[in-house]
Amino acid sequence: MAFFDSMKETLTTAGRDVSQKAKEVSGVAKLKLDIKSKEDALNKEYIALGKRYYDMHKEGEVADEQMANISTLLNEIADLKDEVVRIQGGSSCPQCGAVIPDGAAFCSKCGARIE
Repeated sequence: MAFFDSMKETLTTAGRDVSQKAKEVSGVAKLKLDIKSKEDALNKEYIALGKRYYDMHKEGEVADEQMANISTLLNEIADLKDEVVRIQGGSSCPQCGAVIPDGAAFCSKCGARIE
């Protein structure tokens, strides 16, 4: 009987140890997920800050090579978007930038009159 009692105690202890380890692993995984979430939020804040800084200084003396590169990329992106709109048979609203069908008198998004 002592053998079975010893085996029962060993299995019970092992079960508790496994359960504790599983709790630790899931706790660490949750913490890592929370860290990743916070890092993503922080990166979004950095991006927003950088965009705001760019908008505030794009015309000033701080305009260096990075500012020029950003301006070039923004212009190229806008040109590519306009090309997509033209290929799809429309144009962009000069007021809000929404895609409007050719020949439309008013923008369906902002209501601006289209010349």
